Amino acid sequence: MAEERRSLAAVPSLIGKEVFLRPTVPEEYAATYHWTLQSEPQTLSARPLTIKTPAQAAESFKKWESSIDRQHFTVVRIEDKMPVGKISFYDYNPLNRSASLGLIIDPDERRNGYGTEALKLLVKYLFRNRGLNKVCAETSDFNAGTPALLESLGFKLDGRLRNHYFFNGEFHDRLIYSLLLYELSW
Repeated sequence: MAEERRSLAAVPSLIGKEVFLRPTVPEEYAATYHWTLQSEPQTLSARPLTIKTPAQAAESFKKWESSIDRQHFTVVRIEDKMPVGKISFYDYNPLNRSASLGLIIDPDERRNGYGTEALKLLVKYLFRNRGLNKVCAETSDFNAGTPALLESLGFKLDGRLRNHYFFNGEFHDRLIYSLLLYELSW
């Protein structure tokens, strides 16, 4: 029994006060795909995106599901076990000990602290359990919420790719943020 408790203690905790993270499955990806559509899909990437049906999105998700260099999690509210967001890491680089992060919160659940807590859980996991030294996140300059969120967690602006996004008839800059292990203060 004591041996079992010790092995459980080594399991990474992706459980916070308000939310927990669980691996995303294709059916759940389809059920939450409307968050992408409600968030103006082209604002989520500097590359052209194809608008898909939820079933098509789930099929695409199956092709790039979890691997050693990327994993997708559903952000679940503890109170009622409802999915409120999705978070992922990708471009995992064991040589450089770095990865990039992606986050989307249900538009109806934004500004409730779920994104903050989800980022904290994933970043701590990546630093403590995957041995990373750096996590990165990118966004556009027309997305005021994401830079504010990242900066509130100690992320630093590393750079700006000028006129990188074309959205609503205008060019916008891409902002690149990172957080280093030694900068983690929470």
